[in-house]
Amino acid sequence: MVRGLWSVVRRLWSVVRRPSSVVRSEQGQVLLWVVILLPLLLALTGLVFDGGLLWAQYRRARWAADGAAVAAASEIEPGLFLESGKVRLGPDAVPAAVWYARQNDPDLHVTAVYVQNNTVYVRGWVQAQTVFLSLFGIGSVRLDVRGYERPAWGAVREGQ
Repeated sequence: MVRGLWSVVRRLWSVVRRPSSVVRSEQGQVLLWVVILLPLLLALTGLVFDGGLLWAQYRRARWAADGAAVAAASEIEPGLFLESGKVRLGPDAVPAAVWYARQNDPDLHVTAVYVQNNTVYVRGWVQAQTVFLSLFGIGSVRLDVRGYERPAWGAVREGQ
């Protein structure tokens, strides 16, 4: 037992005295780590950068869709709304929504303007281009947006 322990101590002492033999066996490890991690770091950088760009483009399109819904809600039939509280789009509602959306985001394509549960909805999409992720084959992303607004027509009771 002592003899085995002594041989371990001698081996450790030889490694401590001559570290060059250990260092030689570890040469090239940094290069290997760089080769492995560099594509992952580039992909992560692209995801963060392009994610921020996509989020900004989505918010801009969403604000334009919300504004288009307000424009369409302003073009409802006022007589029907005053009498029954029901919403029906007037003939100028869809052109007003499309015009407003185009003025605020020229890239927004309005696909539908409709009423559901007394709320005016505007649906559309925008094609967003990526920068870093295009290196990995993701050149553009289609972002679907939906804006909505509940129309109101004057005060119907005190305190409004």
